[in-house]
Amino acid sequence: MLANFSNVGLVTVLLFTAALFSIGLYGAMTRKAAVSVLMSLEIMILAISLNMIALAQFIPGAQMHGWHFALFLMVIGAAEVAIGLSLIVAIYRRVKTSNVEKLQVLRDEE
Repeated sequence: MLANFSNVGLVTVLLFTAALFSIGLYGAMTRKAAVSVLMSLEIMILAISLNMIALAQFIPGAQMHGWHFALFLMVIGAAEVAIGLSLIVAIYRRVKTSNVEKLQVLRDEE
C-alpha cells in the first residue's frame, strides 16, 4: 500500500531538498576519492530534481511541469556518470591513483 503524503507541505519538501543538496555539497568538497565526489554530485542532482517536482506540484496554476525537468536532469546525470567514470578510469591508468588531491597537474610531462 502506498503512503499518503498529502499532509507534507512545500516548506518541508524544500527543507529536505536543501539538506540533501548540502550533504551532497559537503561530500563533494571533502572527499578525496574521485568516485565519492561523483556520487556526491549525483546526490546534488537528485536534490534539484526533487525540488523541481515539489515546486511543480505545490504551486497552483503554474504552467511548469516539474517531471520534465526531473527527466532532463536524470539524462544529464546519466551522461555525467558515463563521462566521469571514463575520465576516472583514464586518469587512474595514467597516474595510478584516484585521489583528487594528488591530481593537481593534468598535463603531459614528456
